[in-house]
Amino acid sequence: MPAMKVESMTGGVLNDDERKANLSFAWLSALASLAGYTCERGAQPDVSSVDAVVRTGRPPDGQIDVQLKSTSSPDIKSDGLHFQLRNPNYDHLRAPRRFCPIILAVLELPADSDDWYECDDEQLVLRRRAWWQSLRGYSEITGNSKVVVLPEAQLLNPDSLHQLMNRSVQGNPVL
Repeated sequence: MPAMKVESMTGGVLNDDERKANLSFAWLSALASLAGYTCERGAQPDVSSVDAVVRTGRPPDGQIDVQLKSTSSPDIKSDGLHFQLRNPNYDHLRAPRRFCPIILAVLELPADSDDWYECDDEQLVLRRRAWWQSLRGYSEITGNSKVVVLPEAQLLNPDSLHQLMNRSVQGNPVL
């Protein structure tokens, strides 16, 4: 059966930003499942900047809180993805007093929303990649936002999620 595409995405109830937010959670949830972890939505993302929580699900207990973002117009330079992050998200992510690690994860999507995915009777493909960065210990900002650099070496995939979770299980809140 040929790949299915929805011809127009304007008929749904979600705007593009809401669709991107849902896709970023779906992406993380799929990665967590592949890595053998659970993934759930954060309880109060507007208050804590925690959009998702990834857990080991059994002892030894590990947890990583995640602030999810996405972009279809990535600013990629030689040192990585440059992403404009607003306060208070930046402040929540850099907070030194946390019981578990928190990371920023940015899903990079194609510019054209028709290319975000492909679905047929054999596969569901979500396109592009996700990057991660820990902002713990970053300096305070005085403006409304700051450009954060997410290095190319820090792509979010099942292997990197395993490494992050292993550090969490060891009690290392600094990633």
